[in-house]
Amino acid sequence: MSTLPPRTEPISDDLLDELSANVIMLGRLFIAQCERAHPAPAVDGPRLLLLRILSEAGERRAGELARHLGIKASAASSLIESLEREGLVVRGGDAHDRRVTIISITDEGARVLRDAIAPQRELTRRLMSSLAAEDVAVMIRIQRSLLKTLTDMDC
Repeated sequence: MSTLPPRTEPISDDLLDELSANVIMLGRLFIAQCERAHPAPAVDGPRLLLLRILSEAGERRAGELARHLGIKASAASSLIESLEREGLVVRGGDAHDRRVTIISITDEGARVLRDAIAPQRELTRRLMSSLAAEDVAVMIRIQRSLLKTLTDMDC
């Protein structure tokens, strides 16, 4: 995939403000629509995202999970503990470093995740059906790029 050079001309404050507001509103409206159509999932919010990361990327260290979720290590630890109590994740050791704890999703965690994302997938399908396939592909490329940039930022 080709990468473009960094933007040289500034983006107006109005456009930046609109972009920020749109991101927040899209998230809130998306969640509201899902909740209207289906009862609340067994897990939601950051807990659901944590399960999704583990499902897609495999086992991870707690610190990596915190970074991907944009939360402090202590908050990630609390999420992990609650999911562990529910049998949705397990902690294990690292074969190469005994000080490191590795977090993995359980079969039950994978089932709960599938059940929780099914209504989201259906709503996304409905939303994306109004867009051209090329627009969806561009949107996904942009989102991936922004997520990587935000995850890699050292704020």
